[in-house]
Amino acid sequence: MVDTVSSPTDDVDAGPTAGYIVHVTADGPGWMIEVPALGRVTYAAHLRDVEPTVVDLIAIMTGSSPRGGEVTVVWPEDIRDGIAAIKEAKLQARRAQRDAQNTVADVVAQMKSAGQSYRDIGAVLGLSHQRVARLYADRKTADDDAADAVA
Repeated sequence: MVDTVSSPTDDVDAGPTAGYIVHVTADGPGWMIEVPALGRVTYAAHLRDVEPTVVDLIAIMTGSSPRGGEVTVVWPEDIRDGIAAIKEAKLQARRAQRDAQNTVADVVAQMKSAGQSYRDIGAVLGLSHQRVARLYADRKTADDDAADAVA
């Protein structure tokens, strides 16, 4: 329901056209929440309370709850930096996982081409023979599709 601006380079003005951009700043032990479109400021004691507080404020001031994507929270820069770092780390982890899976499939194909059985390949790679067979079939299908596309 609430979007988050997660990096300092995100363009806040490119957000929802008919929505609310909300600015959050630290205020003592809590958080000051500014909703410029409403000309209102409110307070949340905890970060976890910011989003529900914003939704409640908008509902009270306008008579209706905001729809999904209508609210964009702009967190303080240190929080945005942390969110951006987490997103980048997750992206890198997904890429590394994909690369690892491709490497395993390549090794399976090489070993199978050398005449090894699924069970032997599985034993060496720490995989079940069923998983090895599936990897080999998927790789063979992908290779066949690539060859057909070239021809």
